[in-house]
Amino acid sequence: MRLSFEAKLAVLLIISAIAFYVLNYFLFRDLNFIERYLLAQLGFLPISVLLVTLVLNKLMVRREKMERLEKLNIVVGTFFAELGKDLLRYLSKYDKKIENIARDLMNVENFDDSDFERVKTKLVKRKYDIDIEKINLYELRKFLLNNKEFAISLLDNPAIIEHEAFTELLWNVLHVTDELRRIPSFENIDREDYLDIKGDLEKLYKLLIYEWIRYVQYLRIRHHHIFVYEAKTNPLIPHAYHVKKRKLIEE
Repeated sequence: MRLSFEAKLAVLLIISAIAFYVLNYFLFRDLNFIERYLLAQLGFLPISVLLVTLVLNKLMVRREKMERLEKLNIVVGTFFAELGKDLLRYLSKYDKKIENIARDLMNVENFDDSDFERVKTKLVKRKYDIDIEKINLYELRKFLLNNKEFAISLLDNPAIIEHEAFTELLWNVLHVTDELRRIPSFENIDREDYLDIKGDLEKLYKLLIYEWIRYVQYLRIRHHHIFVYEAKTNPLIPHAYHVKKRKLIEE
């Protein structure tokens, strides 16, 4: 039976320890010292195990978690840079109450964690109402189909496995894409399909907003220069509304 690497390493370390004790005895002929030293080492062994298992292992797990979080947010950032922010900006134009969101996110560059948590709570409870009659569904379908392969490639990334909310967002992007693709003409769709598309777009819109806020909150601590850029290019603040509110603040 072949030994595993761990078993071979354990045997090698035990043999090495015995060899050093034997060498010590032949050089100094002091068996009492070896016995006292061995007993002292055995006494320290539980403390050593405690330090390794509880302290060092905890630090390693924490570092590994931070590395996974960093990799995940690189993927999320890539999504919003290539697809998410453009989609958010497009859908927000048809949000009948976008001013409410814009008001909450007007000064996102000055947010602390409590502000982000407050806004996220409001976004989860908020009822979304997209004016689908004004949306050019042909234009939206073309945009989503052009980015379908990109969304699929992100699903293959192992970094997103533990992030259920972002995975759900990608699935909804692909679902809406396929839903729009299967309809040849939007002028002749029945009322049920029409309402299904509206509901799915509103769900996608809600997921997009929440994930973008969560991503920006992460950037505030880890990558402040990117956070500043995201705040300046906030896709949820209509430019006209933004300028108007800024002028009122300055006055």
